[in-house]
Amino acid sequence: MGNLTLDYRRVTAWGAVLALALVLLSALLGPVVARHREYDAEIARDRQVLERLTKLEVSRDRIREAARRYQEEDLASLVYSQEMPPAQIALDVQKRVTEILDKSSAEVKTVASYNLPADDFQGSGIKVTFTGSMESVATALHEIESGRPLLVVEEMDIKPLMQGRMMRGAQQQPAPQSVQVQLAVVAYTPLPRKQG
Repeated sequence: MGNLTLDYRRVTAWGAVLALALVLLSALLGPVVARHREYDAEIARDRQVLERLTKLEVSRDRIREAARRYQEEDLASLVYSQEMPPAQIALDVQKRVTEILDKSSAEVKTVASYNLPADDFQGSGIKVTFTGSMESVATALHEIESGRPLLVVEEMDIKPLMQGRMMRGAQQQPAPQSVQVQLAVVAYTPLPRKQG
């Protein structure tokens, strides 16, 4: 029984020494572990900053390429200037469209302004009614949509016009089908960005 008490005391003493060693070890290693975690957090932040900078470098190359293409392909001529007032744009659209229609032998009936305000873009243009052959209408539409600055056909309504009767027995070619067209043509310009 005496040996048992002695063994119990030894185990208890070793347990106390071990507990004291663990307390000392955790007291010494606690700040080291905390500092290690801080370093890990700093490294993670630095990694994010490095990734952003790398993306910026790639973006800068893309921006340079876009700027080069913008100048080489004269992309500025695709839209009207933001500084140009919508009424002036509408007048220019009217002038361009009526010149195209005159050149294609169409007969202009009515012209009115047509504006489409939007969140990011302002649409300035005209609504025009004209008559002509299908061929002249197709030619005019192609020229309207392929010129610069770009014009967009927003609305279009085409109605055939009644043709006069041909005389029986006559060997004449039928007259080309004439149509009446109501067209809304718009030039879009980006609106200046709002501050704040």
